[in-house]
Amino acid sequence: MTYASDTVTPTTLGTGTTEARLNSDSPIQVPDGISNIVSAIPYYCPTGVFTPDESYLVRVRLQSNDISVEPCRFMMSGVNTGDAAFTSVSAPILQEYSLNIPNANGANMNIYGQALTSNTAAPFLGCELVYSTGSTGSQQYWNTPDSISTGGTTINTRTTLETITITDGREITSLGMVVTPTTAAASTHDVGEAEFASSDFQVPFPYKFPIAPSFSGLGAAANQLTNPNGLSRQKFPAGHGIPLAPRALINSFYTNRDAKGAGSKVVPFLSFTR
Repeated sequence: MTYASDTVTPTTLGTGTTEARLNSDSPIQVPDGISNIVSAIPYYCPTGVFTPDESYLVRVRLQSNDISVEPCRFMMSGVNTGDAAFTSVSAPILQEYSLNIPNANGANMNIYGQALTSNTAAPFLGCELVYSTGSTGSQQYWNTPDSISTGGTTINTRTTLETITITDGREITSLGMVVTPTTAAASTHDVGEAEFASSDFQVPFPYKFPIAPSFSGLGAAANQLTNPNGLSRQKFPAGHGIPLAPRALINSFYTNRDAKGAGSKVVPFLSFTR
């Protein structure tokens, strides 16, 4: 079994929230001889000067007319700016998203990016696809809610987020959540717990875990530095995930453990097998 990888041409997403296709608005062709698309490794970077009290929140979607891919949309790590004349921004590490998509020879793959918040400096987004000549596991499907949610401002507020629907799912293989501030303020942090629950889970167990925290500094020019991971994910080994009913409605919640002047932006996401 041999591995290979390729990248698309990065594409500027614009300052709004319109989805854009990467690779100069064209698909990337998977090479002949490749039998499996192992994973995707996306990245993004602002194209201009940062603006105070703006956070970056980006979603990626894969689509193909040649092979079965969808649903395949997942959240990238959030990036936080700061308040007033902040001096630094912390970029998160690269994240790899498992796919294991069986390939047809010469299949075309479309990769889309969408900023879920408006930003003065538009981000540009690129992506690597990792290939293999052999199978590397069960195909992973990904999904998020259609829209973002806003967390609470009072400490210990449990906020109900947007739901995710899974059809023909066998088991959930990972749960994730991204939290970014709406505005930064001195000594005001993003910290708390994610929670997923559903009457369509075939087990009666809790699924709660901490978000990736981010801390704001002291002073009028407070930086809110992103956790190196930028997001929080709970991964389950194959065969040890959450078994599902044929059609499952997934509820999720966020509890903020620090008071906020303005509620933070929150997006849950998950992966599953069929």
